[in-house]
Amino acid sequence: MISTRGIALRGQKVSRQQALVCQFCQPATTPAPVHRPLLARSYASTSPLTRNARLGQLRPKKDLRSPWAPLTCTARRFESTGSEQPSFLVLDSAVTQIAHECSELLATESVPSSEQIVQLLQRCETIANALVQPEPDTEKTRSQSKQQPDEISSLLNLEEEKTIATQKQQQSTSRRQKTPQQITDHLCETVYELLTADKVFISPEALTSYTNIHAVLKRPDHFPEIFHLYANKPVPEENSSPIKYLKPKPKSINSAVPLDLANTALDVAIDQRNLSLVLAIIDTTFCAPAFHRAKLFKKAAGPLGALTAAPAACYILASWAATLQNTMDPSTATGIAFAATLAYVGGTSSVGILAITTANDQMERVVWQSGVPLRHRWLREEERAAFDKVALAWGFKDIYMRGEEEGEEWDTLREFIGIRGMVLDKTELMAGMQ
Repeated sequence: MISTRGIALRGQKVSRQQALVCQFCQPATTPAPVHRPLLARSYASTSPLTRNARLGQLRPKKDLRSPWAPLTCTARRFESTGSEQPSFLVLDSAVTQIAHECSELLATESVPSSEQIVQLLQRCETIANALVQPEPDTEKTRSQSKQQPDEISSLLNLEEEKTIATQKQQQSTSRRQKTPQQITDHLCETVYELLTADKVFISPEALTSYTNIHAVLKRPDHFPEIFHLYANKPVPEENSSPIKYLKPKPKSINSAVPLDLANTALDVAIDQRNLSLVLAIIDTTFCAPAFHRAKLFKKAAGPLGALTAAPAACYILASWAATLQNTMDPSTATGIAFAATLAYVGGTSSVGILAITTANDQMERVVWQSGVPLRHRWLREEERAAFDKVALAWGFKDIYMRGEEEGEEWDTLREFIGIRGMVLDKTELMAGMQ
């Protein structure tokens, strides 16, 4: 019994000593890098062996400090690095394909349909959204892999040499592909050439896609030109050979740039701090005659129609009310009721119109000059709001420092606003000047 216990104790002691020496003291001289001894030693270092144990029944403990954890992190690190690179290759090939399709579409002798143009622009919009998506964060994984012990990292030299060689091959391949900036330039150039072609009709859907693409990519340089072409570009006649162009109607309500698209383009130009571009966008959108007509048609057509039909409605109501009394002649009662109802409707409508056209609670730095007609103030309210937004972006944020701005751009903005019948920082309306 004693000898048996002694032999057992010595056997366990020898096995523990061998495990410690093989793992930490001799990482370079022992056959540790060979995969088969590493497998047996990893199990031996985590749990003692018994006589009846088999190799297939051995399992390592789920220890976070296991020597196999750095290998997993290293593999994941290079796997994530490799998965980021092909995405730009796919986007580059997609942009190249769209550019080829656009060139083929423009090379035909017929007029391309609006559906084809919109489909191409929608594909470009999808690519633009993919270009601005944030890249996956791999810094945390890299920092974790750098914090592993030196003794364990020495066991991974063979694996890391293979992965480093793979990474160098991927980097050499990535050098041949275009950068995101070049892909963005190619995409914007393709869309611009498509919409500026003579045979392409700029529909409202195409204008929306174009604005969304360049707003996402922060490229507002060609917004004024495209907005001008939207209203003044000759319209190609479908199914005509040779192609015939119809005369544009720049003052038509269909030629007005939608309000949301104009505000989107203006916000992007303000973010780029390009004052000349901002003023050009305002000129081609809010100041266009088509924009004023569209606003008059959409917002004033209903109330004006109701006012036009008000006398007839008042007369019908007065005729009905005259039948409810027997103290005077029906015609006299109808006249009195008609005059009363018409006076009530007219007075109420006048007060409402006056309240709408003279509202100024939304004004902050840009207000109207004295003498500007009320109808012009209502029609050009979006123009004034745009100048107000520009003044707030270029000026001081502190309300008590407003009016002290200096510089060439600020003087240009003040003069431009004054030409349009508005006042920038009216003295009696500034904070502390009441």
